[in-house]
Amino acid sequence: MKRIIRAITTLLLGASLFLPLVGCGEGKLPEENLVDDAYDNYYEIFVYSFYDSDGNGTGDLKGVTQKLDYVRDMGYTGIWLMPINPTGSYHGYDVTDYKGINPKLGTMEDFEELLSAAHEKGIKVIIDLVVNHTSNNHPWFKAALAAAQTGDTQNPYFDYYNFSTSQKDGYRRYGSVFAEAQFADSMPDLNLDCEDVRKELSDVIGFWMEKGVDGFRLDAVRYYYFGDAAKSAAFTGWIKEEAVKHNPDAYIVGEDWAAASEIEQFYGSGADSFFCFPTQGSNGYINQVVSEAMRPLEPAPDVAADRFFSSMRTVESMAKGHIPAPFLCNHDTARIAGVMLRDETRIKFAYGLLSLYSGNTFTYYGDEIGMLGSNNDPEKRVGMRWSESTAAIYPPGASSTFTYYVFDSVEEQLADKDSILNYYRACNRARNAFPALMRGTAERLPCDTSGVLAVKKTYNGTSVTVVVNFSSEKVKVEGLTGELKQSLCVVGSAKGSGSSLSLPAYSIAILA
Repeated sequence: MKRIIRAITTLLLGASLFLPLVGCGEGKLPEENLVDDAYDNYYEIFVYSFYDSDGNGTGDLKGVTQKLDYVRDMGYTGIWLMPINPTGSYHGYDVTDYKGINPKLGTMEDFEELLSAAHEKGIKVIIDLVVNHTSNNHPWFKAALAAAQTGDTQNPYFDYYNFSTSQKDGYRRYGSVFAEAQFADSMPDLNLDCEDVRKELSDVIGFWMEKGVDGFRLDAVRYYYFGDAAKSAAFTGWIKEEAVKHNPDAYIVGEDWAAASEIEQFYGSGADSFFCFPTQGSNGYINQVVSEAMRPLEPAPDVAADRFFSSMRTVESMAKGHIPAPFLCNHDTARIAGVMLRDETRIKFAYGLLSLYSGNTFTYYGDEIGMLGSNNDPEKRVGMRWSESTAAIYPPGASSTFTYYVFDSVEEQLADKDSILNYYRACNRARNAFPALMRGTAERLPCDTSGVLAVKKTYNGTSVTVVVNFSSEKVKVEGLTGELKQSLCVVGSAKGSGSSLSLPAYSIAILA
């Protein structure tokens, strides 16, 4: 039986709980029409920096629980929690106990409360599963290292890691021996060919699935077997197989920071999704399209329209029948507001375009208010600005003098119907209202208006028509069919019906 009863959620949230309803000139947002499947709008949360529930200067699991109404009303139906296990670092990717909770973030009871509350609100929860490596302070590594240094190859932990008595590429010195550690001294790589390691990890997967998590985000899948994409993909598939033993609906999304061709190869593993890195960053599809659309010389809008439709088809085909996972940025990349030159028009339009891709979109917390971050890793994880008076949370190593907040706080943007936050919200709610928008196959429709793209997306026998104006001018589009259900506009509003549609600059209309 499904953990989340979406029909109830739709009734509760269709008219919104407490936020102003905006539809870019079209009145309130359309009612959600959620499908009980693996497609969702995901929100990535670094718990340490999200919300401090007890005033001790650190975000915590209770803080996430307290903000679930906000997350859900923003249109997010899933959250991804970055590492919550005990760790020796601020970022958490060097795990010391796979079945524990980082005490800085709370307790196991806090996590169980979060899970229960999220499911009640129709929000899925996936957590980071970091199994390429452990911490060098993990008990497994301590035991294995002691065995390696004494030559005790019969020790059951000896084979948990890859040791050598001489230097090899990707190996680091630990006293008298070397161990594979592709990332850092503090993160030695597990030997995933070791049957005992797989038994341990199977137990870890079962532990969290039985707790009620809805799946996992897999860190660094291309490094499971360094330089061997085929074996790495196969191991990713093994994790999926282990997860569905406990929950047939378990959702697995992997991080393969690579070109489209390698991502396609990983989709053969059977895992549900892999992050679509070609959509993010300054060289990604979205920024290329937005930059092209905003060039002053013609026929840039037409080029942008062609390029965006091509990217829609590429994102679909890359997933090979599975679920694409496009995104604009995450904790490892530049914040999207910086990529978009701190320009509100660009920021909004970029998210509007992202929302038109099929698949599961992933949004990094704070992007909905236009937060910034430097190239310094901790500074990409600075605290959410909930109000003007909220004290900022700075992870260790983050400067308190960098300008992270160039736009208003959550509190102020909630009250501003034209804010970045409310634009994000309208995009998410559109994806929830029209199942074909999130799941449909894209077909380009004839359109004679310069700089305008018309696309029909079809899913399960139903269709929506998406009309995008890539130009800096207001345009009129003739000859399309369908009623204007929602528009996503940076400024102004869309008017009319499919047969005669008026679109302001950089706007999106949804016809059904």
